[in-house]
Amino acid sequence: MKVNEEMVSGPTDVFLLTEPPGSDRSELCMKLLARRERAKLYLAGDGVYHLLDRGSDLPPSCEVRASKEDVAARGVVARIRAEVTEDFYEILVEDLMEGDGRFFNF
Repeated sequence: MKVNEEMVSGPTDVFLLTEPPGSDRSELCMKLLARRERAKLYLAGDGVYHLLDRGSDLPPSCEVRASKEDVAARGVVARIRAEVTEDFYEILVEDLMEGDGRFFNF
């Protein structure tokens, strides 16, 4: 019998982070994110400054997406693995609607 991957790994939680590194809410987000088996981190607004970090706090299974518009507006060049997309909010909404995990907004 084949076991469903989602049953083994658990649900995927979605995190939306708009706060810059060093803020209290950002620190809380990273602590919660580190405890998840499967997670997707969406960076928007000043949250895109997290792309400048080396990503040591991110679990290896965490997918990272950033708003192309916000990255360009702030002149950020990513130093961590991340998908920078134009259709950022469309993908975020799809993940929220189709997802099986929880949503966290910081």
